[in-house]
Amino acid sequence: MGIPAIHDRTQVVPQTVIRYVRAVKLVSAVSIITSPFWLTALFFTSPESYSATSSLVCVPLLALVGTVAVMHFTQSDPYLRRLLMAGLVAHMAASSVFLWVGFFVYGGTVDAFHYWTVGLQLANKFQIEGWTAFQPPFWSTNLINNVCGVATLLIGDALPALFIGFALVSLAGGYLFYRAFTIAFPDGDRWLFGPLVILLPSLLFWSSFVGKDSLIQYFIALTAFGFARLTQRASPGAVLTCVIGLTGALLIRVHVAAMFAIAMTFPYAVGRARAGRANIAARIILVPALLGGTYFLITQAQSFLYSNLNVDNSTGAFQEADTITRNSQIGGSAFNEGTSLPVRIAESPFLLFRPFPWEIHSVVAIAAAIESVGWILLCWFRRHEIKATLRHWRDPYVGFLLMYSVTFLITFGGAISNFGILLRQRIMVTPLVLMLICAKQKPLVRDAPRISKKKARVASVVGVSRSDRMPTGA
Repeated sequence: MGIPAIHDRTQVVPQTVIRYVRAVKLVSAVSIITSPFWLTALFFTSPESYSATSSLVCVPLLALVGTVAVMHFTQSDPYLRRLLMAGLVAHMAASSVFLWVGFFVYGGTVDAFHYWTVGLQLANKFQIEGWTAFQPPFWSTNLINNVCGVATLLIGDALPALFIGFALVSLAGGYLFYRAFTIAFPDGDRWLFGPLVILLPSLLFWSSFVGKDSLIQYFIALTAFGFARLTQRASPGAVLTCVIGLTGALLIRVHVAAMFAIAMTFPYAVGRARAGRANIAARIILVPALLGGTYFLITQAQSFLYSNLNVDNSTGAFQEADTITRNSQIGGSAFNEGTSLPVRIAESPFLLFRPFPWEIHSVVAIAAAIESVGWILLCWFRRHEIKATLRHWRDPYVGFLLMYSVTFLITFGGAISNFGILLRQRIMVTPLVLMLICAKQKPLVRDAPRISKKKARVASVVGVSRSDRMPTGA
């Protein structure tokens, strides 16, 4: 069903909704005005030569496909349509900025360029060997290599087109996060959650380029969407969506899939009890499964960190965590130097707010510190809503979000001590924490003024529902 728009001047539109719409418009305007700069960066930045023709054809084609998809999936939600259209342009701009930064700031040493190069090699081998060119294993890093190889066969050797393709996958993930939120929290502040999950600078920057990050964001969003449907009404479609999401996450980052499996089990193991022998039997089965999943998480997370940070796994668990931490303390982005594992775990909840302003050691870190200050202010201004949400920790979806967030922060807080790695990995938990922050709607002011003509036009664009309105003098 479509969301009715306001045309009655006796109704009021919350001032916050109008501010969010203006913010979305501002992002769209800035992205469009700066398009000559980021399009130049997109088409003329590359560590190697490629066919300009393929990029000039495929990038506009991908943008057109994205636009058509947005128009199709947002027919009943004008606010989401405006939001996703802004997100489409912003993701393309972020992809271009990362391309420029990766080449000129990091000297072309970023993983995205390596994936593209390997994809070109696989596409060339395909001309001789056929599909045998794409060798197993079909997970982790080699999965991205094979995906880039197949994409190269479809769109040619254009690096810009490949970047934009991954950026659109990330945008699709933002759409699924929004859908999951509106299903799980129908009375939540979707006006705030939408711009945050789609236009937050860190989410834009770290998920709009070739690599694991955009794909894992999509599968995390798909899992969250499927579980939101499952908590409302158990159905084969919801279960299948969860399975596909978990499988995709498993193929990219196994430890993240393990965290999700535990988080999805948690509400059924410790949530509010329901009458019936079937529910009691389910609890008897799920509690051991939760313990088994925890053990699986520990072993797989350790295995992941060993393989990525070259750690010898012959030492004790605490020594291994300390070794991983020391190995991650490279460059000018190291933090928590000399701190013990218990201290790092105790500080793990603050990973969402770091780097703090006094921890800035480079120009690149300034943007991250500004966003961290924004996180602190957001949590402070919504502290009452957050407390109200946490009181319902036994509700299935709230418990799911809490369990995943806590597990994620403890796992990475105990092992990662580098801001560069932290900022990139943190986007895998950011959207779910934002759901907790926005789950409760702020109360409306009952003596709000009568709606003006301009606000009425805004309301008709964003599609304010009846639950978000209040008659004057009510």
